[in-house]
Amino acid sequence: MKHVLDTRELAGFRIAESVYPPRLRQPRHRHALASLSFVLAGTYLETFRMGAAVRRPSTVVFHPPEESHAVEYQDRPVRILSVHLSAQRLSHFTTYSEIFESRASGCTKAINWIGYRLYREFRDADDLSALAVEGLVNEALVEAARAQVRCDNGSPPWLRRAEEFLRDNFSQQFRCEDVAHAAGVHPAHLARVFRRNHGCTIGEYVRRLRLDFAAHAIASQESSLAEVASAAGFSDQSHLTRIFRTHFGVTPSQYRRILRGSSLTKMLV
Repeated sequence: MKHVLDTRELAGFRIAESVYPPRLRQPRHRHALASLSFVLAGTYLETFRMGAAVRRPSTVVFHPPEESHAVEYQDRPVRILSVHLSAQRLSHFTTYSEIFESRASGCTKAINWIGYRLYREFRDADDLSALAVEGLVNEALVEAARAQVRCDNGSPPWLRRAEEFLRDNFSQQFRCEDVAHAAGVHPAHLARVFRRNHGCTIGEYVRRLRLDFAAHAIASQESSLAEVASAAGFSDQSHLTRIFRTHFGVTPSQYRRILRGSSLTKMLV
């Protein structure tokens, strides 16, 4: 529990905000309760009995109870919002789909919006937060399940090349034709398959990458908001502020104040 910053009981869920220091390694372990985790900042590698996955900001991960995994945090602090589900709560979801009996994860525009709304309700809880949290957790689980189904149905190898191009160049200006050239497919085919697999357009995906970068920079660096906007690929600070507020529900300045209001510094000393 030494990495936990804050915990709350809302709508029958135990919700915790945690921060893990860079390069921390957690050996293989299990959790008694099922959990839903939303990555707020940082990147980590999660390994299982069969396979591994890199978890990046705006990713939601569902873990069934007693799943064995090991975690290796990368070179920056990792901040996670975790929702723990009791056996009774979990049974409500397994009644509807067997997918909740196994691991599921996703990183879509919808998940991004749900995750940060959930975080805002957690940070600024009021009399209606329990109702809001219950709905948001339900939505997050459904979106994670849908994303996992799309992943399990398979995606063509060239799609990964397109994703790598976008992650490497998100702060730059480029056309859909450039992405298609990197992937080796026709632009129209790229756009159609990309949307089917990610639930968003290429433009929306790039905007999310820029926002993820900006959110991490705002939380962990002393750079001015104008410098963050430029590095992330936004035209100026006002452009960053407008898009950031639309997606996260708070301005970049408010986001920085919220995160710095926690005991992050003490956790990393």
